[in-house]
Amino acid sequence: MAYGDVQALWNVSLEVEEGSIVALVGANGAGKTTLLKSICGLIDPVAGRICLHGDDVLHLSTTDRVERGIILVPEGRRLFSNLSVLENLWLGAYTGRARPRFDESLERVCELFPILEERKSQRAGLLSGGEQQMLAISRAPLRSRIRSGIRCPSRDGRSGWPRS
Repeated sequence: MAYGDVQALWNVSLEVEEGSIVALVGANGAGKTTLLKSICGLIDPVAGRICLHGDDVLHLSTTDRVERGIILVPEGRRLFSNLSVLENLWLGAYTGRARPRFDESLERVCELFPILEERKSQRAGLLSGGEQQMLAISRAPLRSRIRSGIRCPSRDGRSGWPRS
């Protein structure tokens, strides 16, 4: 990965087993966000491969990567605060494959975060900070057929992933 003439990452090798949760930890400026953006297709790497289930996805667009299950949940939540919880979730299912399975995906989200079902008509901006984080994380599985996502940790180091 490089920004112009400045190389940001060298010799990165990462393997994530299906169903696992991995924390990418490092100092500010170490390249965590750069790596995640390159995996998602937001930045083109200088060289190398990015594989999902053995398939090289480097040539795929960001949208196609989302369809395959590579999803970034950035820090800062980035919710539509004037829209309801349900409307935010609906917007999270924006891909062509996700919309037909919205009801099924919504059911999975409500099993994971029951409070969101209780708050589905409430404006997202009125949720507590923790509930807003649940909503932000919940949009990821709605976008694809694969239950996975990448979450950027907050500045205080807490990942925001649900505990099992």
